[in-house]
Formats: sequence, C-alpha cells, structure tokens
Amino acid sequence: MTSGIVDLAHRLWPVVFRLYYLVRRETSQVLTPTQGSVLSELVRVGPSRMSRLAQLEGVRMPSMTDVVGRLERLGLVIRRPDPDDGRAVLVEATEAGEGFYAELVAAREAQMRERLLELTDEERAAIDAALPALGKLIRDFHVVPGKRTEEELIRDER
Repeated sequence: MTSGIVDLAHRLWPVVFRLYYLVRRETSQVLTPTQGSVLSELVRVGPSRMSRLAQLEGVRMPSMTDVVGRLERLGLVIRRPDPDDGRAVLVEATEAGEGFYAELVAAREAQMRERLLELTDEERAAIDAALPALGKLIRDFHVVPGKRTEEELIRDER
C-alpha cells in the first residue's frame, strides 16, 4: 500500500464520520442507525422478511427481532404473515413510518443545504465531482452482487 493511500484514508475517515455525526445530531435521534437503515429499506423497497433484513444489516435474527420490535412499538412498522410462506413474517413500514422517514430525509437534506451554502462555488463543485468516487466506496463496502445498487445504499444513510 502506498503512503498516499494510507494518508488519504487517514484524512478521509474523520471528515466523513464528523459530517455524518453533525447532520445526524441536528436531526431526529429517535432511531439508532440500524433502525433507520431498516426503516429506509422498508419504505423504499417494501415489505421484507426478517431474515433478509438481518442479512442486509449484518446482524443475527435475535438482534433484528429487537430492532423491528422497537420500530413496531414506535408505530413505524408492522409485522404480518408472509402469504407465500405461513412460517415466515413480513415486516412493512406503516403510513406513520413512511411519513417519519420522509420528514427525517427532508430535515437531513435541509441541514446539508445549509452547510453547502457556506461553501464557495468551487468547493461545491469539488464535492460534486467527488460524489461518484465516494459512492463507489460505499458500493464496494456493502453491495452484494445483484442485491442493492450504489444509489440505494446512499439513500439508506439519509
């Protein structure tokens, strides 16, 4: 590994983390990152089996059961029998869950807009130019071939 890559990784990580932290801090803290990711998946993709959600999040079924239970208690999701397999359970976002997610995305995008307005045109252009490469970093971390696209993963983090 070249020292340039080591240095870039060393400088990039704290910037990405801090930006995420600041935007998240300024918006709703009702959900954990995992709960938010699960809700995002259900709103965007639709009902899903618990096992699929656990696989997407990289957690065991008991952990996903806890995540879904919390979302259910908040009225953001419901569980129902899978019509294709009576032994399985589908989880889906409620109307309240869809509304909550839309408000959360809007609030986070508003935070980003405010911060972007503080930059020069050249700085905004540099960020815009870096987005494809940053998106590829995300895709390479998480995409299972044939499962989720880079754009879907970026939307998850809103």
